Amino acid sequence: MSSSRTFSDVSSEILARIKEFGSARYRIAFDPPDGAHSTVVGETPFGRCIIESVYDSERAELTLTIVEKPWLLPESLLWNGFLRTLERCSEES
Repeated sequence: MSSSRTFSDVSSEILARIKEFGSARYRIAFDPPDGAHSTVVGETPFGRCIIESVYDSERAELTLTIVEKPWLLPESLLWNGFLRTLERCSEES
């Protein structure tokens, strides 16, 4: 079962900062890097995470869906980490 969340008020500038921060800090790969729909892949100490990312620029909404994650890694940890990243990247604007 996959888990999705939609985040509002995400401008294209904030999304670009999220991608830059995720790549630099956590070695997260976005495929394609500049698409509205991306597959996001990252490694954790417990294994690989795959998240689908869909960005609606007209509504300034970002929808993330956890596709795969290690069973030892709680979903709440992933969502809390993303929320902290979103807050950080939003404050920089």
